[in-house]
Amino acid sequence: MTHSADPAPPLLDARDRPRRPVDRRRPRPGAHIFSKNPRIVPVVFLITTIAVCALTMLYWSVSYSYGQLRGIALLVVAEHLARWWPLTVYGPWLLAGLSILRASVQQRTARRSWAVMLLCSGTAVALCIGQSPGSLLAMAIVGIPPITALVCFRELVGQFSSGQGPRHAADTLSGPKQDRP
Repeated sequence: MTHSADPAPPLLDARDRPRRPVDRRRPRPGAHIFSKNPRIVPVVFLITTIAVCALTMLYWSVSYSYGQLRGIALLVVAEHLARWWPLTVYGPWLLAGLSILRASVQQRTARRSWAVMLLCSGTAVALCIGQSPGSLLAMAIVGIPPITALVCFRELVGQFSSGQGPRHAADTLSGPKQDRP
């Protein structure tokens, strides 16, 4: 049995080749963000999930502590004042938190704001524990929510932080510090 080879197709001249349609539309900025990095979708999903969980726990912890502090204030002041009294603890806490988030997005340090947040959280823990019954379990039940709020807030800030680390406000005026040999 003889096997004959199929003749090779004739070579086409460049002018005879079929042309592919050319897309002349300009690409939209950000249109290829998902095609350039396929890992971005899971990362965005995880960051969103972590942020939602942190915000939920933060809200619950502050609400619980707020109720505790309101109950403590009712022992000393009238009801219309006791309703707002916990804001003296959580007002500076909230402002410090917003300041920390801003500093985190701008990649700056926020030592003073963290100090205010720690002071306010410590005050909330001390006041809640101070009015709890003497048992260790009762102290833990009323003392843990302000700590939980602080921990959840720290995790939330971590979602906005980049891996480069913070810089000081003075670095933006004179440029970043140069490593000296």
